[in-house]
Amino acid sequence: MEISLFRSHFFALVILFGSFLASCSKGEEAGKKKMDNPSTPVTTVAVVQKNIPLIIHAVGNAESCRTVAIKAQVDGEITRAYVTDGQEVREKDPLFDLDDRRYRHRLAQLRANLDKDLAQLEQAHSKERRQTLLNKEKIASEENLASMVANRKMAEASVAADRAAIAEGELQLGFTRISAPIAGMTGRILMQPGNVVKANDTAPLVVINQMDPMCISFSVAEHHLASIRDNHAQAPLTLQVTSDREGIAPVPATLLSIDNAIDRQTASIRLKAQADNGKRRLWPGLFVSVELKLFDRPNALVIPAQAVQTGTKGIFVYVVKPDATVEQRSITLAQESKEEAVIDTGLNLGEMVVTVGQWRLKPGAKVETAKSKETDPEKKGQGDKK
Repeated sequence: MEISLFRSHFFALVILFGSFLASCSKGEEAGKKKMDNPSTPVTTVAVVQKNIPLIIHAVGNAESCRTVAIKAQVDGEITRAYVTDGQEVREKDPLFDLDDRRYRHRLAQLRANLDKDLAQLEQAHSKERRQTLLNKEKIASEENLASMVANRKMAEASVAADRAAIAEGELQLGFTRISAPIAGMTGRILMQPGNVVKANDTAPLVVINQMDPMCISFSVAEHHLASIRDNHAQAPLTLQVTSDREGIAPVPATLLSIDNAIDRQTASIRLKAQADNGKRRLWPGLFVSVELKLFDRPNALVIPAQAVQTGTKGIFVYVVKPDATVEQRSITLAQESKEEAVIDTGLNLGEMVVTVGQWRLKPGAKVETAKSKETDPEKKGQGDKK
């Protein structure tokens, strides 16, 4: 009786142990399968359709619309400087005075010559009149009258030359006061009082940059030229100018001109815009980002810019297929900003693209998706406002 009870317990233990081994084996097989084909967690967003303005992005720099290098137009010593480095000046504000004593003395001499020649002209007139009367009475010859007429004309010519010389002398004297030809900001004063300058010397006294308005120079790819010209012919194109400097709000500008030739080396065309700069948010030489709006692109396919990846064969996105695997899809972009990418080819409306977790993926990988809040841009915008 005891032996049979022992046997029954023994067989029960064997059966339990076998069941335990079987369950362990199944768990290992399931874990192995899970390890062989794991699911990668990613965030996805759907391709949406909306009206998008066609914007050309470019990098350019701010530059003065007018720059003047101030030079002396007469020789002389600088006796006074009215401006300092980096000073705002208005048009016709005085900048420098040159020693004018020589020009004043010269002008006084020219005026004295005029007085002398005016007296000689009066005398020539008197002689001519007297000779004319004698000629009428047949007392003097025609030859004498002709000589008197010639003397009078030479005296008139001398007076005219004196007056021209005086006008030149007054002009030279006026050049001893050097004034600002434009409104703007001075650079470093290169010539201080005491220095002697010469007319049209190579080195300027100071350079003035116009600060308002400010011009923006930038280049775009040549294939945009036709669209830019067509739209600009209809109405002046507007653009937004931004800078990396903190606290600088976007500055609106208007397209001013299109260059008359394409740069063959870069296959680009140079454009120039003009912006109001009363608040001095732009500075000559400042690098800026330019957004040139052409027209609205209706029903454009749009995805977040973070979904776009760059590989050896170009740009691509990971598309999640119905079986929860991903496909690496090559795409072309119509335009791209920091937040959105407008798809030209490669995607269809409603397809799900990966926005977070791409670095862990490869084609055919199994994924576990979580929809991004950016799936519906309008709702996202409303949430941000709240």
